[in-house]
Amino acid sequence: MERTVRTLMINEVKINPNDEDFLDTLNLVDKAIVTRGSTRAFLSTPVEHRLIKQILSVAAWAPSGTNMQPWKVIVLAGKARQKLSDAISEAFFSSDKVHERTWKYYPDKFFEPYKARRRACGIGLYQTLGIGKEETEKMRQQRARNYKFFDAPVGMIFSIHNDLEI
Repeated sequence: MERTVRTLMINEVKINPNDEDFLDTLNLVDKAIVTRGSTRAFLSTPVEHRLIKQILSVAAWAPSGTNMQPWKVIVLAGKARQKLSDAISEAFFSSDKVHERTWKYYPDKFFEPYKARRRACGIGLYQTLGIGKEETEKMRQQRARNYKFFDAPVGMIFSIHNDLEI
């Protein structure tokens, strides 16, 4: 997928993350940003505890406002991951409204350019999966895969304290 970036000077820079010649001109950070993607399916291959610790050790260096580093991480694998996934999935499909969000994740009404970007992302995802625009139950089933960590053998939940309001 090619992305167009509009700078403050309204110049367009086209970036194709599949252009190996272009990627070779980037530093490691820029290359990681340009080639990142969202994965919606994982192998069941176990992940070594050492690798998880390494990932979290590097992630701990991520910047945060005034260096608060407000996050906490819960790492789940095996039966613990499955138990939580099952409970969240059950709550998602339940008609009970006991599991309401205590924070606002989206605006009440989307506006441009965010509305178009969100729509394009959703259309791209569902078309890739062969889910049509009117197939709302299939869309719901796909959304529920979030709560199963898309079958990844390890799930990580990052949270912050509610009182931080960020």
